[in-house]
Amino acid sequence: MKIFISADMEGATGVVHRDQLVPEGKTYERARKLMTADINAAITGALREAPEAEFIVCDGHGVMRNIILEELHEAAQLVIGPASPENKPLCQSQGCDESCDLAFFTGYHSRAGTPGGLLAHTWVGSTVCNFRINGEIVGESALNGAVVGHWDVPVGLISGGSELEAEARATMPEGFVWVGTKQTYGYTAALCLPPARTKKLLEEGAAEAVRRFKQGRLKPCKPALPVTMEVEVYRREMAEKAARAPGIERTGERSFATTAKTTIEAATRMWTAVCRAQDEEPAWLK
Repeated sequence: MKIFISADMEGATGVVHRDQLVPEGKTYERARKLMTADINAAITGALREAPEAEFIVCDGHGVMRNIILEELHEAAQLVIGPASPENKPLCQSQGCDESCDLAFFTGYHSRAGTPGGLLAHTWVGSTVCNFRINGEIVGESALNGAVVGHWDVPVGLISGGSELEAEARATMPEGFVWVGTKQTYGYTAALCLPPARTKKLLEEGAAEAVRRFKQGRLKPCKPALPVTMEVEVYRREMAEKAARAPGIERTGERSFATTAKTTIEAATRMWTAVCRAQDEEPAWLK
């Protein structure tokens, strides 16, 4: 059995503030350890039900060099490095392919515009106002769920701040296991469970996710094809730059879209366009 883990940081145990998210932050190193520990807990739990399982972990946050390889569970391999379209065209889903059976999303967060959402954003917080798949506004859980769903890989586990649960249940196929790491109070505050508690919850949640997969209770996220993905950005200049990317057309003053035969093709085009929309190459792409 092969399990793909897309790992973000905003929804990880104890993470509530931008200071924890960027290398220059004073508490960043501690957040890296918390993020890595959450992933290890999910792996440990899955191994209870599938001792032979192997894992591909994609570092899906910011500079994408956050997970501490020396501390990562030995059953895993790590996709690490900046998410330029040339490096990682699938961004947070890089490393998943037809050989994978199941996916976990750890440390995830709510979409851009979520009222009171903890560190809420979609893909690039300074750029993306709304992301739509076939007209429906989605966040990163449904977006990446659709990408891995291209290979019929279902999402069995999602973890993050409390407000993400409702979004995930509204936009993802039913059956996945939800693990809350904190009760969100606002954009930069939450009532956090300590690592000793989230470790147990993630282990139990991952084990249950594997059981549900073996019981055939999980379904992949499969948007209707051909699929249309559309992004609304914050400034018209961003849309103008993004529309220069191959396969992208401008749909409004601050929006652009693509229609493709597969979610892989559409997501790859959109990530390229969002990267092109930047005023200059940001640190997280270097």
